[in-house]
Amino acid sequence: MSPHIGNLSFLRVLHLENNSFHSRIPLEVGRLSRLGYFSLYNNSLHGPIPPSLSSCSNLVSIILFNNKLQGQLPVDLGFLSKLKRLSLGLNELNGVIPASIGNLTSLVYLFMQENKPGGRIPYTLSNLRNLKELALWGNNFVGNFPSSITNISSMEYLDLSNNQLVGTLPLDLGITLPILQDLDISQNQFFGPIPKSISNMSQLSRFVIQYNNFTGDVPSFQQMSNLSWLSMAVNYLGTEQANDLNFLCSLANSTTLQWLDISENNFGGTIPKCIGNMSNTLHVSSSHANALSGPFPSSLWDLIDLEVLSISSNSFSGIIPPEIGSLNKIKALFLGICEFTGEIPHSLGNLTVMTTLSLRGNNLTGTIPSSLGKCQSLLLLDIAENKLAGAIPPEIMSLSSLSIYADFSENNLSGELPLEIGNLKNLGDLRLNGNKLSGEIPSSLGSCMSLMFLYMQDNMFTGPIPSTLSSLKGIEVLNLSHNRLSGQIPEFLKDLNLSILDLSFNNFQGKLPKEGVFANTSATSVLGNKELCGGLPEYRLPKCESTGKSTNGRVRTASICTVSGILATTLVLLLLYFLWHRKQRKTVASSASKDGFLKVSYRDLLKATDGFSSANLIGTGSFGSVFRGVLGLEQTAIAVKVLNLDRHGASKSFIAECEALRNIRHRNLVKVLTACSGSDYLGNDFKALVYEFMVNGSLDEWLHPPVRTSGEREDIPRQLGLVQRVNIAADVACALDYLHHQCETPIVHCDLKPSNILIDGEMTGHVGDFGLVRFMPEATRELISDQTSSIGVKGSLGYIAPEYGAGAEVSINGDVYSYGILVLEMFTGKRPTDNMFGDGLNLHSFAKAALPEQVLQIIDPVLLGESQNKDDSRGIRRSQRSHERLLKIQECLVSIVEIGVVCSSEVLRDRMSMGDVAAALQAVRNKLLGS
Repeated sequence: MSPHIGNLSFLRVLHLENNSFHSRIPLEVGRLSRLGYFSLYNNSLHGPIPPSLSSCSNLVSIILFNNKLQGQLPVDLGFLSKLKRLSLGLNELNGVIPASIGNLTSLVYLFMQENKPGGRIPYTLSNLRNLKELALWGNNFVGNFPSSITNISSMEYLDLSNNQLVGTLPLDLGITLPILQDLDISQNQFFGPIPKSISNMSQLSRFVIQYNNFTGDVPSFQQMSNLSWLSMAVNYLGTEQANDLNFLCSLANSTTLQWLDISENNFGGTIPKCIGNMSNTLHVSSSHANALSGPFPSSLWDLIDLEVLSISSNSFSGIIPPEIGSLNKIKALFLGICEFTGEIPHSLGNLTVMTTLSLRGNNLTGTIPSSLGKCQSLLLLDIAENKLAGAIPPEIMSLSSLSIYADFSENNLSGELPLEIGNLKNLGDLRLNGNKLSGEIPSSLGSCMSLMFLYMQDNMFTGPIPSTLSSLKGIEVLNLSHNRLSGQIPEFLKDLNLSILDLSFNNFQGKLPKEGVFANTSATSVLGNKELCGGLPEYRLPKCESTGKSTNGRVRTASICTVSGILATTLVLLLLYFLWHRKQRKTVASSASKDGFLKVSYRDLLKATDGFSSANLIGTGSFGSVFRGVLGLEQTAIAVKVLNLDRHGASKSFIAECEALRNIRHRNLVKVLTACSGSDYLGNDFKALVYEFMVNGSLDEWLHPPVRTSGEREDIPRQLGLVQRVNIAADVACALDYLHHQCETPIVHCDLKPSNILIDGEMTGHVGDFGLVRFMPEATRELISDQTSSIGVKGSLGYIAPEYGAGAEVSINGDVYSYGILVLEMFTGKRPTDNMFGDGLNLHSFAKAALPEQVLQIIDPVLLGESQNKDDSRGIRRSQRSHERLLKIQECLVSIVEIGVVCSSEVLRDRMSMGDVAAALQAVRNKLLGS
């Protein structure tokens, strides 16, 4: 935006919405004294909101929604006495809301959602007596429910969700805000009862209090005839008593109710019959994960418009009535983890628009009805953990719509797998384990090219692995263990993208491959196959012996002659190659030295990096810069760390790193190729370290991607998934365990942080930058004394162990502390130096306070699959399947955060050893993959 815009002195309306402006807002807009309407909505503007904007005294509307504005809200905006609309949502503003906001007495609409401000909501908001809509969700506000808001009787819309507010709600909330139509206070830490005065909010249309800690009974909603959205999920409401759901009868007057979610509370008893009197407009009804019991609620048949029904994870019993087929608008049906018995009703086939069906974890018997093949829209089918028998109907395997998940596991299913399984071309996850399926694996399974997870273990499959499975290019987990499969293990398995392969306890024979997934012994299991041989030594298989003797003398003689000819030719070629290679060694600048490292000169590195070009610069550190390059005739990709010898300590760092990397070898340490110490063309000292190039950069770049302008967009966002983060955390733990306990002299890294963790092409973590290492005598390996040190504190701010600040000697415990902070940063997404930390709050105490119940509230939203649009609560947030998985994920995240908290404890003796950490993370990883 040009600063000359300030010359348009008669401008009254500036409307530049939905463009691609990416500069700062020019200060010169403050000269537009006649400006009344100022909208730059949906651009990429950055920098602060110019304080000069307060000079535009005629402003009525400021709309800067959905940009990248930073900094604090200018205090001077309080001078805009005519302002009616202030929309600043979806930016990166921080700090606190200034008290001067209370001077905007004409304000009607105030939107500041999805920014980063913190502190308390200012009391001066009570001066905004004309305010109708207030949106402050998705920020870091703390403190109690702002009593200042209860004085604004004109309020119609109030959204304080997804903050860190605590305490109880005002008892008179329903009286002081009588015309409120939309109230959302979800995802905070409110507790206590829901005020009975809520019943007076007769205009209320949307009441959302999910993800809090509310307790007790639910008041009546009888006067809320306009209520369309009611969500009280994930609280502690109810007493597990018979009359807990009586409040549902008061909803009969809510003739426009569409959404009812009371899941994950303590409601007991049965679902009352009056639920059938609710509005026919009800689309979603969810009461899963409570303490409800009794038979299937037959009154549900009257809710003819119902699209989502979830009553899973309760104690409902009896049969699933065939009348369920009358709910022909149902799209998602969750009846899992209850105590239902009898057969799966054939009438489910009438639900032809159904996309999700979960009957998991009941006591259902009989066969799978073939009528489910009529559900041509089915995306997810989960009938696992029942007592179903018989064959899998081919009609179900013909459902080409199945794309998300199909789980038949842990039943008594038998017979062969239908050939129609090849129709599931879009299916991502197929689970058949724990049945009695037999016959050969059908070759048509190779047509399921979208499969990522395939579980077929604990069955009676026979024959070889079909070659058609080579087309499953996207598969990550393949488990064929505990069957009766035979033949050789196919070579194509090494070419697949497998992270887990389990072929154990079958009848495979022959040579085990060594490449691909077979090179990772922790990801591959071939136990219980007595006829296998070869492979890596870690598999402990016998060596493969040559067989196939011929009784035909002429054939044997011909074979010997042929082999002899080949050997003679080979020897000649080897001799020629040796002579050529001997000549080449005289001219090639880079050659192997006596210690096995390459010898490189300044000239070699200059050429490899295009003259240390800025285009090849990939990072800078305390003692130098790192360049990418390509070395020698073999075109080896390298990273070159060039030391800045003008920097105090750089030479010492170079020596320390050379010494550390000279004799240590571990798959999770950055591999050093060589070092170069000499002079450049000007005679200046030159020192550099050459490492193996890590194509995926540093962990810091993945956790905190740099802010990019519109011209620097990436095609694919760089995000680490949960299992990937666990893997990398385990990689780092293994590396530190090696340095601390398995080296001849224990080594302390002293500078562990995300930018020093590098990631290779297989997303394996490697610890790098050994410029600050210390070599510890064995006697001081577990040093926890309070002796002072004259060396001074080393490391990076936020990761330095607190005892170093008190003068303690360097020890491996300092690395453990840094590792704990690293783990917490990896899984919360917050740096230890984040602006939110201060006044006694740090990353350690922040995470510790959330254990165990509130862990999900501090976890990086990327790991929970949250939508970028936090306001889109009208979609189905979680299916039953994702709910069950979320419970397992939550358990794993609690374990991980506990590891981070214990390792970063201020008390040295409380910290874990890195060996124990690595074992604990391996257990978490196995649990995640099992879920």
